[in-house]
Amino acid sequence: MKKASIIAFFLFTALFLYAQTLSWDIKFLRGRNRESVPISQIIRMETGQSFQIAITPAVNSFCYVIVNDSSRQIFVLHDQPIRAGNEINLGPLRLEEPSGTETLYVIMSLERQTSLENLIQSHKSNPQSRQHTDNLRREIVRLQSVASALGEPASIFIPSGGTTRGSTQEHATRFSGQSLYVRTIAVRH
Repeated sequence: MKKASIIAFFLFTALFLYAQTLSWDIKFLRGRNRESVPISQIIRMETGQSFQIAITPAVNSFCYVIVNDSSRQIFVLHDQPIRAGNEINLGPLRLEEPSGTETLYVIMSLERQTSLENLIQSHKSNPQSRQHTDNLRREIVRLQSVASALGEPASIFIPSGGTTRGSTQEHATRFSGQSLYVRTIAVRH
């Protein structure tokens, strides 16, 4: 009886710890052929090309996707909760002039990021305000510092099914083990 209690305790503890961490997948699909590309390096594309990203959490979570484009403009692509197992698709997004680097910040969290949400709303109400834009950038940097302090575990590149244009294998990058992630994706064109 004592062994069963100890085993049950360890199983409950493991389940509790698993429920407290976020596991999620992201796919970056480049061009018309929707070529699956790893996000661990700078992604090189041509001006005029388009891309898509797809995000799927394993648990209910909050997702924020913010773009700092090559002309230093900030755009919010997504700032809503996502239910476990539901995939969100963002795009296709077209790379426009001027050439340079587009930086996407994908922020995934088990908890609502109220400061970030308030700054996003301020930015949306007046996107031309330099102060609102700078405040939003500072909050992203702050969240990156918080996420870095958590010690982001390594990501893995996993098969995630074929494309709609044939049997080419798509891949996703999976993150798990933390409660907050700030993943930066750089696209140079």
